[in-house]
Amino acid sequence: MTIQRRTLLGATLGATLAAPAVLRAQVASMSDIANTLASVPQFSRFLELAQRGGELVRLRGTQDLTLFVPVNEAIDRHPALMQDLLGTESGNQAGAADQFRLGALLTHHMVAGTVTSQSLAGTVRDMPSINGGLVRLDGRSTPATVAVVKASGGAGSNFGTGAGGQNLQPPARFIMPDLMASNGVVHGIDNLLLP
Repeated sequence: MTIQRRTLLGATLGATLAAPAVLRAQVASMSDIANTLASVPQFSRFLELAQRGGELVRLRGTQDLTLFVPVNEAIDRHPALMQDLLGTESGNQAGAADQFRLGALLTHHMVAGTVTSQSLAGTVRDMPSINGGLVRLDGRSTPATVAVVKASGGAGSNFGTGAGGQNLQPPARFIMPDLMASNGVVHGIDNLLLP
């Protein structure tokens, strides 16, 4: 009888201790934001920008982020800007990437915390981007949109703005929403958010 009780107690205790390990394994198996981006071919240009701009550490970090990622087509609509930010790698006008401006562009597409399209449904929220700007998330429409409200917290740029600094960029639509990662969520969008 004592052996049966020990076996039963051991099996119960073993199952109880194993449950948290199973939950930890499920959370650990979810990819971080950087790996989530790498798994979607339409995000390859943004991932390249993040790598060149030194932002992969943040995208692999533990801080929860919501990332608005312009698809390749949206980035490719701005070839002069990309060349200006990334520099040229060969030829007579070889130049290095503009790390400061590239970092500002990348962090303008990030907000702290996890914001899903479901949590936005029917609401409008103004949230600070990681670079100090302000973006407006509008869940009243389908699909939800994100737009620049305030370009940045630092030195401003006139690109994309009109008289008085009013932003003229159209809102970017969520075209690939709610790609969950271990450290946040990624929303694929159809336009760049220019700081």
